[in-house]
Amino acid sequence: MKIDTKYIWDYDIKSTDLKNPAVLRWYLSRQINFGNWKNLDSSLVEKHLNRLDIDPTIKKMLKNYYAHKRTKNNP
Repeated sequence: MKIDTKYIWDYDIKSTDLKNPAVLRWYLSRQINFGNWKNLDSSLVEKHLNRLDIDPTIKKMLKNYYAHKRTKNNP
């Protein structure tokens, strides 16, 4: 996943370890909340979705999306 610093003005993201799950969830949440989806890894979003600090409406939409995607791929 390419790191995008557009909405990370208050942290030095280059020194941040996205291998740390808590930091990764913070980064994903920040990008989703600010509407910057372009470089996000969908599989990481799905994996961490339940623990992301994002708008509840967006979280529900994403849960529905991934549920639909799973049932579509596994008829």
